[in-house]
Amino acid sequence: MRTIDEVRRAVDAAFAELDAPSWPDPHQGRRATEAEYGRFTDPERYRVLSLRLKAWSQVLSDQFGITVDHDVPQHTWAPADVDNPTTVSAVTAAWRSALPGALALRVTTMDVDGQTFIEIGIDADPVDFAIIPDCGCDACDTGSADLLTQLDDVLASAALGDLTVVIGPRRAHSDAEPGSPEPTFLIVGTGSGWFFDGDDPAEPAEIIDAVRSGDDPHLPEDCTIHHGGGWLS
Repeated sequence: MRTIDEVRRAVDAAFAELDAPSWPDPHQGRRATEAEYGRFTDPERYRVLSLRLKAWSQVLSDQFGITVDHDVPQHTWAPADVDNPTTVSAVTAAWRSALPGALALRVTTMDVDGQTFIEIGIDADPVDFAIIPDCGCDACDTGSADLLTQLDDVLASAALGDLTVVIGPRRAHSDAEPGSPEPTFLIVGTGSGWFFDGDDPAEPAEIIDAVRSGDDPHLPEDCTIHHGGGWLS
């Protein structure tokens, strides 16, 4: 069985051939200025994310038989302000392994006015558990290395089989699209740690540990748990 370190090295090698943009964290040692909020200086450089995704897809397809299926329901989007529409294009694909019990990912690459965002969910579940970056303005820019780390953590965790996503009960929200209730909380565990958003049901780390070990995580009713086997063989 290949190790995740070997997979990461193969991804790095494939990525190095793609002439991807790279830039440092512009806020190293300083806070963002007011002028940086809402300003988008070089949105096209965020294509580094789609190129990194391409490198992962190439390695996982060639070496582990992962299929990247575009014959899935595509992401739909409507502008919040019809008088000031945003130009958006999106392509959604399902990343699937033939190994029994392996999680399938739903990966959407969005172009918003020339800037790339990656949204990741679990196959047919409509909830996105990762959006990279969560904001693309200059004030929120953390450099290309941090963006790649965020994407790598999710994909490496899925490959290893330790990705754990717990989605709280879904409730209608005034800002949500019709028929798209939002979860009351979201817990995401990867190999590098965990992320939590929403109303706190308990200790997120303890919930993740319980799910991974097969114990009862003592969650509220109507929660959805996604956890499965990895992609490496």
